Amino acid sequence: KSEHYLDLHLEHKHMNETPRGGVCLADYCDMFDACAAENKVKKRPKHGEAVDCDTEAMEASRHRCEEAMRKCFPLDSEASRKLHVQYTKQYCRVLDCKVRAEQRQEETSDLMPVIVLLILILLICFIVFSIVVCCVDYSDDILRVLADSGLASKGFVKKVMRTRDQTRATVGLDRTKCI
Repeated sequence: KSEHYLDLHLEHKHMNETPRGGVCLADYCDMFDACAAENKVKKRPKHGEAVDCDTEAMEASRHRCEEAMRKCFPLDSEASRKLHVQYTKQYCRVLDCKVRAEQRQEETSDLMPVIVLLILILLICFIVFSIVVCCVDYSDDILRVLADSGLASKGFVKKVMRTRDQTRATVGLDRTKCI
């Protein structure tokens, strides 16, 4: 439904399970780049258009993230230290306006080569199809030009035409019926 109904449900059904002084997950939405999720769906920034980014808020989010990582993965054991380093690098270090701008630019620029490649493939398929259609429709003319220019012998041309006529008869295609 909506966020309002979810809040009401949690308030009515699960309030006794909520710890006092709990954590507000909205404080960590910058960490997962989900704070303006409804704005992203409705309006994506156009190419070259800057996205509003508050450097001070990002810095506060980065400190909050690093503090959460210190609490969740203390630096006293080796395994915990490795997880701390990995997740701090993955989630906390990217909480910077410049890094977020680069990530958004990469998202938009990654789509362009795919579109160009698809158009190129369609163009090649169209050209191959057109060549095949032309060769089938003008096969008599092509064979005559090959024979006249000396690139193919008259016996070869007659053999190809005889084979073509036999294939048409076997398949049940008569040239006069098709026209």
